[in-house]
Amino acid sequence: MSRREAQGERNILVVIDEAHEMNEAMLLELRFVMSHQMDARSLFPVLLAGQPELRKKLRLKKYESISQRIGIQYHLSGMSREETAGYVRHHMGAAELQRPVFSDSAIQMLHAASQGIPRVVNQICSQALYDVERSDAEVVEDGHIGRVLSDMDRQRGTAG
Repeated sequence: MSRREAQGERNILVVIDEAHEMNEAMLLELRFVMSHQMDARSLFPVLLAGQPELRKKLRLKKYESISQRIGIQYHLSGMSREETAGYVRHHMGAAELQRPVFSDSAIQMLHAASQGIPRVVNQICSQALYDVERSDAEVVEDGHIGRVLSDMDRQRGTAG
């Protein structure tokens, strides 16, 4: 047990998800909160999680004081093709599916479309599994992924 725990102090972590959506007023408030972190004893760590736009925003001159207060930065890149395949296999195993549900060509297409971003992989896979169920097939093929991607393009208004 640490001295802080023995004295009844609790460790608090503040997580701000979707931090790229923070407006200027919110970021200025964050700067104020983070200014207290500069003291000898930090009250609580702040974890900012957001899309790449957050990094771009924090590079602006007007947010330089906030950037200076950030101790660690990490950019999570997309998974490789092999990692994407393993990620999909893991989720299929967690769902207790024994047979290979996604063909190799479907995984290749899935990875190319999602760039290995887990949230996008999940979205495409979910819709592809619905498509497979509707068509009474047993394996997700690249045609199913193609239909899902075309539908996603239509919904975004980017279909050609």
